[in-house]
Amino acid sequence: MSRSRIVLVVLLFAALVVPASTASAASSVLCSGYSSCSSKGYSHAGYATKQSTSYWRMYTGTNCTNYVAYRLVTTNGMPNVRPKSSVGNARDWGTAMSSITNGTPTVGSVAWWGRTGNHVAYVEKVVSSTEIWVSESNWSGAFDWRKITKSGSGWPDGFIHFADRKIVNTAKPAIRGTVKVGTSLTAAVGEWSPQGNTYSYRWLAGGTSISGATGKTFTPTAAQLAQSLSVRVTATRPSYPAATATSPAKKVAPGTLSPATAPAITGTARVDETLTASTGTWAPGGSTYAYQWFVDDVLVPGASQSTFTPGPDNVAGRVTVQVTAARAGYNESTASSAPTDALAPGLLTATTQPSITGAARVGSQLSASPGTWSRSGLTYAHQWFVGGSAVSGANDPIFVPRAADLGLPVTVHVTGTRPGYAATTAVSAGTIEVARGTFTFSTAPRITGSPRLGSLLSVSPGAYTPANATRRYQWLRDGSVRRGATGSTRRVITGDLGHKLSTRVTYSAPGYTSRTVTTAPVGPAKATSAMRASAAPGTRKATFTIRVSAAGVAAPSGTVTVRYAGDQRRTVTVRDGRASLTLTGQATGLRTYRFRFGGTSTVTSATYSKKVTIR
Repeated sequence: MSRSRIVLVVLLFAALVVPASTASAASSVLCSGYSSCSSKGYSHAGYATKQSTSYWRMYTGTNCTNYVAYRLVTTNGMPNVRPKSSVGNARDWGTAMSSITNGTPTVGSVAWWGRTGNHVAYVEKVVSSTEIWVSESNWSGAFDWRKITKSGSGWPDGFIHFADRKIVNTAKPAIRGTVKVGTSLTAAVGEWSPQGNTYSYRWLAGGTSISGATGKTFTPTAAQLAQSLSVRVTATRPSYPAATATSPAKKVAPGTLSPATAPAITGTARVDETLTASTGTWAPGGSTYAYQWFVDDVLVPGASQSTFTPGPDNVAGRVTVQVTAARAGYNESTASSAPTDALAPGLLTATTQPSITGAARVGSQLSASPGTWSRSGLTYAHQWFVGGSAVSGANDPIFVPRAADLGLPVTVHVTGTRPGYAATTAVSAGTIEVARGTFTFSTAPRITGSPRLGSLLSVSPGAYTPANATRRYQWLRDGSVRRGATGSTRRVITGDLGHKLSTRVTYSAPGYTSRTVTTAPVGPAKATSAMRASAAPGTRKATFTIRVSAAGVAAPSGTVTVRYAGDQRRTVTVRDGRASLTLTGQATGLRTYRFRFGGTSTVTSATYSKKVTIR
């Protein structure tokens, strides 16, 4: 027998020595036979038609080593070359391949019984670390699948990992969608072998896992802005070790805020009326909003709040508002409202009505106060009304009632105007009915002229309002009426001597209450006196004869005082116009003597000076 034939016989013998206790201990057969197993979904991987072929120079037919070698070549992709010459007898596989043999079962590894038996099987499924499913071909001719648990003595002595089956990524995962904040992205799993796996996802930013981002879809937030985004896909399959692959990274761009509905303006389109801007609606919603108001498409400086109150300069303009939405991680976006109607002029209102100050009487000045208004800086126009009728030309803040206005109330209409506002008129309350006027004087009447017998006295009427008044005069003596003395002038007569004269002036004008004013009295009236003195000088003495007279009256009586030698004085009585006086002890030489007549109630005083040479 040839050497090769002897080796084949030995291998065959080794493969056939499979103790029944080892194959059945702590296990249960899931199926038996190629057809029966196939019908139940347990594959033989085509070995039924390939068992006549030797793999790894194993004996053909139904035996464990040739079946396992077949699976390692056709399923696990190993070459059809025995990995070691000593790997022939099933008992020796784990020993010969001790470097890749351990106690951990994996799909595609070889379950090896070398110490407790002489058998190998192909691991189809790893349920847990204590339960595996294997497919095997036995020398008895039976192909089966068995479930083996570690609770009995039949657990394999080891697992040989020639080329365990694994999931392989053949095309990288990818991110579908525009990679920017706020946009939903979808992970494409790529291509895997074998197919039909279960996939899980982990999204990464800058290579670091994003907390909670484990779905197939992911929407970047502001936290990922400008970072490199990728998705790691983990493929799992029952009994296979999990495999992962990561997509190419893409930089996260800022998101886009889009207006779903435009901003809108509410409020009345009128000067001084507050307009309010709504933000509109945005997708997604903005975190903050900025406002800018425009009038006729011209930016209004400083108008950057959610409300705007047009001023008078904006009248007739159309208002729009521009809203800029901002959100972390997004580019700012701007939207504009539709324009308002043309702005109507503002409304002016009198918060307190105009008023009239002054006495409502003829000739008395009335003054208009405009009241208080809703806006400052107004220009006021006035129109006065009497008895409900406008007074032509009465357009000043001051009005003086006329005689024709007597008995009628006065009102004033004040019209406030200001650029950008509608002119508005407010009406004062009416005065009482216009009463008669009262004369006023800036200077009182007075009598001019000297109250001397025969002199002409005149009445100066003074300065008064109204100036067109008529005047009546009545002269008084010591306050008593002098009949017939009703002119503006009067000559002083003898009967007036010693009495004070005054004039009662009565002023009258249409619409006024007549007023009578009495002048200050002048006098008493007196005749004008004259005095003469003759001298008879002697030795250190002088005798004087004094005469006093007053035209128009009898010779007066009274006293005369003589002053001489500095402060020397002598007084002498005058009777019927005459008096004598002798002064003794006079110094010699030329001396001056000064005489003064004291006057009486009807005669004026008089003075006289005389020079006398004393011997």
